[in-house]
Amino acid sequence: MAADSLRTVSWAKQRGSRALVVDLDPRRFFSSSQRQRLYENAEGRCQRCLEPLNEGWHADHRIPWADGGRTEVENGQALCNPCNLLKGRDMHYRDAFVPRPFQANLIDRVLERISAGEDRTVVLASPGSGKTLAYQSLATRLIREGMIDYIAVFAPRTALAEQCEIGWMTTDTSGNVTGGLCELFDATKRLGKIRHVVNEVPLIPSNKRNSGFVATYSALVTNEETFARWATRHQGRFLLVADEAQFCGDDTDGGGTRAGELIKRLHEYALHTLLLTGTPYRADNQKLILADYEPHQDSGKERLVRHAEATYIDGIAENYLRTFEMKLTDARISKRTMSDPETGRGDSLLEFNLSDDGSELKAALKDERTWQPLVDLVVKSIRDKQKFNRAYRGLISCMQQAEAKKVLKYLQETYPDLRVGLAVSADAGAAGQALTDFKFKPMDLLVTVRMAFIGYDCPEITVVGVLTNYRDEGHLQQLVGRGLRVWKEGPRARQQSCIIVAPDDPKMQNFLNVLRDEEMQGLRILQERGEALDEREPGEPIQEAFSYVESSVATTTRAASNDTDVEADDFLLIEGYKVMADSGEDATKLKKILEFAGVSVQNETVPPPRSEPSAATPAAAPKTERAQIEVLKSKAADAVKSELARRGVTPDKPGYADAMTRANFALKQACGFSADETNTLQRAEKRLQVALNISKHLA
Repeated sequence: MAADSLRTVSWAKQRGSRALVVDLDPRRFFSSSQRQRLYENAEGRCQRCLEPLNEGWHADHRIPWADGGRTEVENGQALCNPCNLLKGRDMHYRDAFVPRPFQANLIDRVLERISAGEDRTVVLASPGSGKTLAYQSLATRLIREGMIDYIAVFAPRTALAEQCEIGWMTTDTSGNVTGGLCELFDATKRLGKIRHVVNEVPLIPSNKRNSGFVATYSALVTNEETFARWATRHQGRFLLVADEAQFCGDDTDGGGTRAGELIKRLHEYALHTLLLTGTPYRADNQKLILADYEPHQDSGKERLVRHAEATYIDGIAENYLRTFEMKLTDARISKRTMSDPETGRGDSLLEFNLSDDGSELKAALKDERTWQPLVDLVVKSIRDKQKFNRAYRGLISCMQQAEAKKVLKYLQETYPDLRVGLAVSADAGAAGQALTDFKFKPMDLLVTVRMAFIGYDCPEITVVGVLTNYRDEGHLQQLVGRGLRVWKEGPRARQQSCIIVAPDDPKMQNFLNVLRDEEMQGLRILQERGEALDEREPGEPIQEAFSYVESSVATTTRAASNDTDVEADDFLLIEGYKVMADSGEDATKLKKILEFAGVSVQNETVPPPRSEPSAATPAAAPKTERAQIEVLKSKAADAVKSELARRGVTPDKPGYADAMTRANFALKQACGFSADETNTLQRAEKRLQVALNISKHLA
């Protein structure tokens, strides 16, 4: 049977006995034109509490659809989100969750598209927009509507998968909820735990309906049949989420990825598929899977058809993203060309500024005389920010692991008091731990190579150093997005800003203009709301001239934000004033202050640092269920070793390996399962308890 037919059968089953009692309107949700008429009829106010309707308001049935109410304007009313949640026999949920306009729009669009028989929704969302919570709240809504039983999420990296689990729900070893965003929703009916899985069978325990799993695209490729069998068994009863879907290219022209092919395979069994991406194209310019494109009238390039969207403009306008100041450092590049000796011409030397020609950016960033001043500027910017709050920190993204380790060594030697972490893929598990430590321990700076790039959520990051030559706009948006999220523990959103330290090459200048334009549009929306701001023959052999960058030396730095530009000379002057006044304010902000004051800078009073809250004990990093299981297994292993040591059997004694084998066999016999089979918290707890009493099971 075709996938669409199965979805129809599944939908009919969802209606179940209700369909036998009443004649349900085939259209479940109000159309866009109907919503517009309802809004006009209500004169833009909730028809219960009379408060103005915000984005995300609900088009509600007066006579419930489940009771035979027609989806017609005459049977509709416009309600605000709180009033709609309090109405109706199926909506008595005491949720504290108030969605952002983007999140509310995403949920509404998915419900509308499901009702219209559409099987996918494409979402283009900037970093920090809250897309993770958006799909988690969507899953809760679909569960409450009786449309799904599970959610299956795929992400590009293990750190993101773990973040999905612990961000939504953390539990103790007894399964009790100890924290997470799930607490924003009424516990009587909400999405349950989302477990990070690799190749566990079953992916979701049979007694855990209304829950889900999250896995990496790598795990999907490695264990495709495990996931395919699960999808087949739960056909039409799960929401499929492809997070950061730009990692899944379309294979129409042979340029896609294996993960993309498998996501399309799972899509055939899902009730609905949600594609979440931060960029409309992959780095290789391949289209995204399951997505449609249309000609763009301005650029001529095909444009991603998106059904919901959140941009930097939205983030500024809704106060969940920061404004920025970009510090751009120029460099003088000397490029030597060695000509063919047979021509009789000597070597040539070309000197130019990086700000005029960025073709040698990669080579320039390998020269320590270019990258070291940039690193110094990052450190200076972090220390400025920490004058406001000691918890602020920075991120440096390097081109390759070799460069990252050079930067780390330089930092350790030059700034020994700086608390620096390193996260590179060569360190495997250590990199993941470094990312976790950076979020939950007192730290100043993290050096990485794209590890803290996609989806890494640490809003204390307020300085971003760009030491990479990647200039794809999507890549840069994701990278600087690590420092654009508003930190809820900090001052008001418009008092927060992100410092971006980068080379002053032409493509970075273009990115600056894009970012600045979007910021300006967002600030304009705030103002409109009245909110305060802050030549040769073919085949002839050719001896190519050999060229290389002989040197690259950083020269001047300038700053730019939406407020103003600060040229190099003024930047040096203002930085000097900051040192004299021990101020951490952004250079562009200080320039504006001085301009408004209209007095000599010597008499200008620089704003003092904001008061810093008393230091709190760092919170321990929450653990995923897999991590908790590993901890319990490790404790069980330690208990066995301790018992053998008590008996005088230690690793340095003959027969130790045999003794360990016998002890582990006895432990398996007593538990009923081996260490490899210990894949649930209950089993891990049982294994530990038996291990603590292993003496009873040893001869």
